[in-house]
Amino acid sequence: MKHYASPLLMGPRPSDDLLALIMHIFTEDEAEVAQYLPPLRPRTAKKVASLSGRSENDVTRVLDNLAFTKFVILAFGEPRKYTIIPLVPGVFEMALLTPDLATRNTWHKTFAELFERLWDKGLLMVEYASNNYPSIRYLPVSGVSKTLYSAWPSDKFAEVLEPYDLFAVGNCQCRVAMQLVGKGCARPLENCVAIGPVAKHIIDRGLMRKADRQEVLEIKRHAEEQGCVSFLTNEVSKRMGTGSCSCCGCCCHAMRSINQLNTPGMISKPHFLPVQDREKCQLCKKCVQICPMGAWAASNGDLQFQTIRCIGCGLCVLACKFGALTLQESRDARPPQDGWLPVLLKLVPVYLTTSVRVWAKRLFL
Repeated sequence: MKHYASPLLMGPRPSDDLLALIMHIFTEDEAEVAQYLPPLRPRTAKKVASLSGRSENDVTRVLDNLAFTKFVILAFGEPRKYTIIPLVPGVFEMALLTPDLATRNTWHKTFAELFERLWDKGLLMVEYASNNYPSIRYLPVSGVSKTLYSAWPSDKFAEVLEPYDLFAVGNCQCRVAMQLVGKGCARPLENCVAIGPVAKHIIDRGLMRKADRQEVLEIKRHAEEQGCVSFLTNEVSKRMGTGSCSCCGCCCHAMRSINQLNTPGMISKPHFLPVQDREKCQLCKKCVQICPMGAWAASNGDLQFQTIRCIGCGLCVLACKFGALTLQESRDARPPQDGWLPVLLKLVPVYLTTSVRVWAKRLFL
């Protein structure tokens, strides 16, 4: 628990709820081995064996099961090294990601319940999210993007896919988790996509299935028709590829970080924002009903809009049948970074200062 509570892994404070989740993730036998994997210090099975006093074959068996069956730690390189990863993003996504929902069992259900307990209490993100460099961005839905002549190529999902020829699709972890805890909605599950070279590693591990470009576009189109909105990583690298999911405000943990916890730091400011024409508005409240972020609210016979909650998806524009809403370019918008290196160069200083701040706060307060 101390490892996973570390600010180096963006972990929550030690608590009974965190301990319950860790005790569920690891059996006693697995925990005896995994305790020798401290944050950000990958180790070989040989090194862990020497520290634990167990045989290398025994340690390898345990660590491989955690990495390739449970998918709760990471294994890489040659000789193979193992490392623990943050609960989120990390363990949560890896443990629940699957192309086949039939493989989700009572272990996954309990995992989702214990994770949601931590999330609902605000224990996982509140110390970190508002200080993050935004790692994801949301796209305008296709129905409105065709009219946005000032849109960047990175605003249009079809253009983002164009340079790539390898794709993988799987079930959205957030939506699977909410379904497992009995809080899911009726929107489609298979919306999670890996794009480019990164897709091969995910397919090889059995976490997603292979797909072609046309199927991916069809999946995204169908998700939008059901009221989902799509995000991408906040970069446009053609070397490593990228990832995308389409989700809703009631299930997506990225959106819920704003809706539920008021911590918007992880989401990039939108390129476009809705603008209301009051003369055309009939107060039908369709925008209030469709908005996944709760950015629109009706009060005292008028509409109120909270810019900080808006992700610029445009669902409200499509929902308005009176033409009272349009998307207009935001002056605060910044294009995504040109590759992962610039993203990392921005993330690392924020990560280090946040880790020190959280550590000091816990130590002295």
